[in-house]
Amino acid sequence: MIYLRYNSIIAALCLLLSCGPEPLQIDDLDPNSPLNSIRMPPGFNIRIYADNIANARGMALSPGGTLFVGSRREGKVYALQNLDGDHKAEKMYTVDTDLRMPSGVAFREGALFVGAVNQILGYDNIESNLENPPEPVIVLDNLPSERHHGWKYLGFGPDGRLYVPVGAPCNICNKEEEDQRYASILSMNPDGSDIQVFASGVRNTVGFDWHPLTNELWFTDNGRDLMGNEIPPDELNHARWCRSEGVEGI
Repeated sequence: MIYLRYNSIIAALCLLLSCGPEPLQIDDLDPNSPLNSIRMPPGFNIRIYADNIANARGMALSPGGTLFVGSRREGKVYALQNLDGDHKAEKMYTVDTDLRMPSGVAFREGALFVGAVNQILGYDNIESNLENPPEPVIVLDNLPSERHHGWKYLGFGPDGRLYVPVGAPCNICNKEEEDQRYASILSMNPDGSDIQVFASGVRNTVGFDWHPLTNELWFTDNGRDLMGNEIPPDELNHARWCRSEGVEGI
C-alpha cells in the first residue's frame, strides 16, 4: 500500500523491479514531474500507473489485478484495471461518490471494504459489477465522526480480522477517557462484530502491514503538528501479537 500526497495528476505509482521489459527510467519523465523528486533504491524505477484521479490516498490490489483507490477529499472510490500488462491502467471505474473522506480501502474474498470516517462500507462481488456497482452494505456506522484524524486506513490481518485505526480528534489532547477507541487501532470480524482495541496510544496511523513470518504488525504513527517539519519525529512501530492474549508490546 502506498499513500500519495500529490493532488494534481499523479494517482498511483508502481515500484517495479528493473528486470521487467524495458522499464521506464526516471530520466524519461517530464522534467517538471513531481516524480523527479523521488529517489529510488538500486534496482527499482518508478512510472505513472494512472492519472486524472483526484486526491488519491489509499490503495488496495485485488488478486484479480484490480487496483482500488480511495480519496481523502474528493469523496470518491475508484477501480483501475491494466488489461494488457504494460503496467498502465487502461480502464477506470467510479465505485462510489459523495462519501466522507473514503481514504481507506481493503479487499477480501471478492468484497471491497471502504473506511469513510464513522462508517465502514462493504461492496460485495465488486469486480463483477464495476460498470454498475452495488449499493454498499453498512458494516459499521458508529465510529467517532470527527474529521480531524478521522480518515481511515484499512487492512486485513493474518487472523482474518479487519484492522481499523481511530485517530485522536485533535492536534494534542487526551480524549481516551471519553472514548477508548480514540488514538487506537481496532480489530473486528469482517461483518463488524466483536470489536476489540488491538493497540492504544496510537495518535494517528495512516499505514500498516504484517510481517509475513512473525505476524508482527508494523504501523506508522504521526506526531503532533505545528512544531516544524522535524519535531516531533513521526514513528514506525511494530507490535508483537499473541492470538490468545492480544498485544504483547509495542
